[in-house]
Amino acid sequence: MAIRFLFWPAGLALALGSPTSLLAAPTCLANGKSFNVGETACLTLAGESYLARCDVVLNNTSWTRIKDECPGEAPKPHPTSLSTPTPGQTPTVPTEN
Repeated sequence: MAIRFLFWPAGLALALGSPTSLLAAPTCLANGKSFNVGETACLTLAGESYLARCDVVLNNTSWTRIKDECPGEAPKPHPTSLSTPTPGQTPTVPTEN
């Protein structure tokens, strides 16, 4: 019975001390830095840069894409199709192959 009273305070201290790390503010990691929930960052993945926000999804931090471009980045030119003829090049009479 006396042993129970000796170990009880130590067990209580361990039980109450361990959840403090679980209650820490969640953060997202990117570019070698930590970002709090709600902060934004420019992320680059597979050569493509985009603006993302740190969010919590199912109790885990996750990046959510906001824009396809980062602020201050030059807009990317839209690709054009090489097979689309200009209006002056459109044949009016069918040609034989």
